[in-house]
Amino acid sequence: MALICLAACTSKNTPAKPDTIATEMTYGKLVYYGQYYDSIKYHVLALDLYSDGLTLDSTDHMVGSGTNLYLSDIFVPMTDTTLTDGKYNCAQTPGNQTFYPGKNFEGTPTGTYILQVDNAKVAQILLCTDSTFVVSHNGQTTDLLFHLKSEDKSYNIHFKGVLDYEDRRHL
Repeated sequence: MALICLAACTSKNTPAKPDTIATEMTYGKLVYYGQYYDSIKYHVLALDLYSDGLTLDSTDHMVGSGTNLYLSDIFVPMTDTTLTDGKYNCAQTPGNQTFYPGKNFEGTPTGTYILQVDNAKVAQILLCTDSTFVVSHNGQTTDLLFHLKSEDKSYNIHFKGVLDYEDRRHL
């Protein structure tokens, strides 16, 4: 009888495997911070992309299920306030059209990372290193193609649409 209970208890505690990482993002926000770091002579942008099924509520909390791709520090020249066309490379040191790799900072992801969200709860965090993305514009439409690496896996993620833009220099 104890063996049956143990087997039943074990099967109930097995975590569900997260869904596959989405390859198409359907909503995106670009945030401009200006020269965020005094010692770094570049403007800083953040990029926040969401797959179908995952949205933000009125308090900017994620609701639903899907994939979120976040890049916290993208560096562009002091003359730019947005992403310009070209290739951006993951780097440990800020430079023109570079972005920081993903890191675990005291239990919180930072830099470049992918969140797999299930019913508004984070089911998986993938820190991305050795990655690139390419930006191109056609009028107001932004086309972003990411080649991201996390541990021994690669992810190709795409966004094409109009990015919401937020200026947070004075907040």
